[in-house]
Amino acid sequence: MKQSNESLTGWGRWRWSPATVVTPTCRSELEQEQLSADNLIVRGLGRSYGDAAQRDSGNAVVTTACNVIDWHDRATGVIRADAGVSIGQIISRFAPKGWFVPVTPGTRNVTVGGAIAADIHGKNHHRDGSFGAHVISMRLRLANDEIIRVSPAVNGELFWATVGGMGLTGIVVDAVIQLTPIASTTIEVETQRLSSLTDLMDEMRRSDALHAFSVAWVDLLQGQRSVLTQGSFAAQAVGPAGNHRRPWTSAVGLPPVPLPRVAITPGVRAFNELWWRKAPAAPTTTGESITAFFHPLDAISDWNRVYGRTGFVQWQCVVPDSHDATLLDLADRLTALPSYFTVLKRFGPANQGPLSFPVPGWTLAVDLPATAAVISALPALDRAVANAGGRIYLAKDARMSRESFESMYPRLEEFKAIRRSVDPDGRFASDLAARLGLC
Repeated sequence: MKQSNESLTGWGRWRWSPATVVTPTCRSELEQEQLSADNLIVRGLGRSYGDAAQRDSGNAVVTTACNVIDWHDRATGVIRADAGVSIGQIISRFAPKGWFVPVTPGTRNVTVGGAIAADIHGKNHHRDGSFGAHVISMRLRLANDEIIRVSPAVNGELFWATVGGMGLTGIVVDAVIQLTPIASTTIEVETQRLSSLTDLMDEMRRSDALHAFSVAWVDLLQGQRSVLTQGSFAAQAVGPAGNHRRPWTSAVGLPPVPLPRVAITPGVRAFNELWWRKAPAAPTTTGESITAFFHPLDAISDWNRVYGRTGFVQWQCVVPDSHDATLLDLADRLTALPSYFTVLKRFGPANQGPLSFPVPGWTLAVDLPATAAVISALPALDRAVANAGGRIYLAKDARMSRESFESMYPRLEEFKAIRRSVDPDGRFASDLAARLGLC
């Protein structure tokens, strides 16, 4: 068991906390070694944008060295993965064999434990739901150090409290996960550009059901124009490389020196113009690799540094399907901040997790420089989301108030009761949990 003193932050690099970092070198150490008594939070690859995987003056258990993965049932595509296994490892190993992760976010650098804790979603939520829907079972190390197996049928309440529970119910040791069969590693992608947000929403409502994956990039700096990309895995690969070609590409890093804030309005406006003009005016279908379609930002391993030393925040909301006017109003307000990188997706039905984020409707995610003007403007947007019956994604949040949080999650008391039953002394805690009154 390795141990060091470090300053930790989320992917947004805005708020930092000193912590004692404890790193088990394998799954057996995670299972058997004594951990610190309290103020304990689990951390994977650090891709939660806010403060969910850090604890001020506490202890962070980093699981990334617990990364063994293997078949549980080869015939049906079921795997068993340690908590520290990444989405990228699963793709690299099993996509060439004809199996894909059931859900992937916009980066391959998320661990299985983190995927469960944040109940991650992807471009296919409208069809396949979030990550928790594909977890058959998991083993959980509780606050009393007992290790138990939970599933929807066994200890079901604790299972669903752990899915989306932000690491506050215990430590995921490993999980049994159902993969999705694919005929190739090529995605047939239909791309089109639209001139307004209302046009985009109409098109997504019309066409999302026709595609397994759907996401739209929205330019909030100029007229709310958009580029919509929708796709499904091809029955055969496009190109000469074969049906199961190498599904990933290598990443490069930015220069290892302190950077000023490169993401500024003129530069982003110029990039947006190029991205818009690059997209076809009429719907066009092409074959794309897994990396190009699902994880384009992974091409630069540390792209979050373009916001400079002050960092950035990502604000992601969901509003119900019946609240188009709220979504349009939020977009107008975000246009004035200004907002840089913006994506829009559709959500299907929610699952049983009391703190799981997705509910049926629209989810809008925006990257914003962490300036005083931005931070002071966001609470009003939070209230508008809450008034519409929506919510903010905890895995992306770094600054929401406890009052706003409590107004958005109607099953919060149910989660707290389950958590108290397995961790009565509040051994598991994080900066996010302290800020929102969860510990």
